[in-house]
Amino acid sequence: MGDNIHTTLNVAVLGPLGTYTHEAAQSIFGSRVRYQYQRTITDVFDSFSGDIHVAVVPRENSLHGIVTETYDNLRSCNHGFITGEVVLKVQHCLVVRTGVALHDIKRVLSHEQALGQCQAFLKTYLPDAELVKTPSTASAARALLDEPSNCAAICSKSCASLFDGLEVLREGIQIEEANFTRFLILTKSREQSIRSQFGIDPCYKALLRIYANDEKAHNLTRIFDLLDTEMCLTQIDRRPKLNGAPFHDVYFAEVKKIDGTVDSQDEEYEWSAAVDKLVLSVGQAGYDAVALGIW
Repeated sequence: MGDNIHTTLNVAVLGPLGTYTHEAAQSIFGSRVRYQYQRTITDVFDSFSGDIHVAVVPRENSLHGIVTETYDNLRSCNHGFITGEVVLKVQHCLVVRTGVALHDIKRVLSHEQALGQCQAFLKTYLPDAELVKTPSTASAARALLDEPSNCAAICSKSCASLFDGLEVLREGIQIEEANFTRFLILTKSREQSIRSQFGIDPCYKALLRIYANDEKAHNLTRIFDLLDTEMCLTQIDRRPKLNGAPFHDVYFAEVKKIDGTVDSQDEEYEWSAAVDKLVLSVGQAGYDAVALGIW
């Protein structure tokens, strides 16, 4: 991309300003890029068809599990290649319009992940409140400006200062203090590397998408054996397969290098080649496999 990569790089994130995705992206790229705020996670993936070079999307939360919309896009689309990850500690707040008390709240707006992460607080203090899903936590905060005063939003503390007329009513309302979300960094293509420009260390991980045919759909033993031969299978997730027989799934397998990490260009090349070899082995065993990312 040339020497001016920092000033011309467009990074797509879930918007608006104030989302945890934006915060995660800032922890890597700072103010050296242009952020392009997208309304939904699907819009972030779709933005790769334009002038977007990099995207950041939430993958999973330590309390509430995978982000379904992200996995559903990984299930079917071929936009972008995962080249890194970032983990962010998440502290949710209950935000209201200035002067609103807890007993006034009748509706709570937020992303479904945040609503799930705060379910104990909601059940205890707002058991009768209507829960309304929004595309992001920051969009929930911004919506308060147009909603009746009996509404609240679950979002980051920073949203209260970003949008005039809001204040924090309660802090740290998630189920546990230790609440973390893992985000994926995607580039437009596998050949595009941004790690050296932004000091992103290799993790020696890879994410594979595996389609099982009808005969093998309920026999995962062979897949596990293949994945666990020369590298460590650290996580496997599944989503329903599109355009296939009912109750047949798409599998997302995360693998990691077993031996110690060596921070060298040759080591990264060898890891990439090992992942490609694994994908070939899975394919030769009768499964449809593709590497969604190597980082």
